[in-house]
Amino acid sequence: MAIFHIPPPRKWSHKHIILVTLVGSLVFIAITAAIAISLSPAHIFFSIKDPTFAKADEDTKFYNFTLVVNNSSPGMEVHYGALSAELWYSDKAWVPAKVDGGALLDGTSCQPPRNVTSIAVSAEYWQSEQTSTPPPLPGSGEKPGTPPPSAPVEWSNCTVLVTASVWFKSRWWISTRWYDVRANCTPVNFGSRSTSPVSCE
Repeated sequence: MAIFHIPPPRKWSHKHIILVTLVGSLVFIAITAAIAISLSPAHIFFSIKDPTFAKADEDTKFYNFTLVVNNSSPGMEVHYGALSAELWYSDKAWVPAKVDGGALLDGTSCQPPRNVTSIAVSAEYWQSEQTSTPPPLPGSGEKPGTPPPSAPVEWSNCTVLVTASVWFKSRWWISTRWYDVRANCTPVNFGSRSTSPVSCE
């Protein structure tokens, strides 16, 4: 079996010098690309469309909307570890939303480059829980069972808070670290049945 020996540097021919130079250039390009991708990952954009509500009964309403996830990168795919949403209908009050992640959260699939994915989201609102009567404070002078003053719910001016944990992978199999992403989508009007999307920042 023939054994290939690399001669010492002082005995290198022009072919050896060219070969080593090419290999060194490729290694340098690969390292530079890995650092650049790690420091400057692709960007994903969120938006809200088709906000509607449905009344289940006198006490319960469902607020539904579509979360649009846009991976605009030409060469980076996005992997999701978590994706959640909250519906804020005032400065201090909110309800959690159920996100139908589908293929984005099954642990094996990802969002490919230049892809737009639509995800169904629904939030359930119970009127009785929002207006439940708290116990009276000691020395407040209130009688037991006195309901708190109720503030009007502004469903025409809501904010959707989207949070996600993601990492990116390039076409050269170079991966980034995990990133925590937060986006505020406002104003979301559940009473207008508007078809115009609401951008998230």
